[in-house]
Amino acid sequence: MSGSVSQSGKKKRLLAPREEIAWFPVIESELCNGCEACADFCRPGVFEPGQADLASEVVRKPKMTVANPYNCVVLCTRCEPVCPSGAITLPRRKAFEHFVGYVD
Repeated sequence: MSGSVSQSGKKKRLLAPREEIAWFPVIESELCNGCEACADFCRPGVFEPGQADLASEVVRKPKMTVANPYNCVVLCTRCEPVCPSGAITLPRRKAFEHFVGYVD
């Protein structure tokens, strides 16, 4: 989001309204184990536990969901390696670089 600092030391600025940029993670529910590592890690609050499966005979943690997709910082990929089951994927970075400008 606007105001975060890039690796080059310059601040990032979005060149379009955030709601027009479809940069956010997707969780593959078959792989998600509900550990909540993504929610614990993500400061903008993109992830939340989903609904518990009450129909199942075995009690399991709810799968995680992308509850607040537009809270995701454009071009951030830090949540992907945090997921121990590899359930999180993000769009291709190259396809979204034109939405971000850098200022001093």
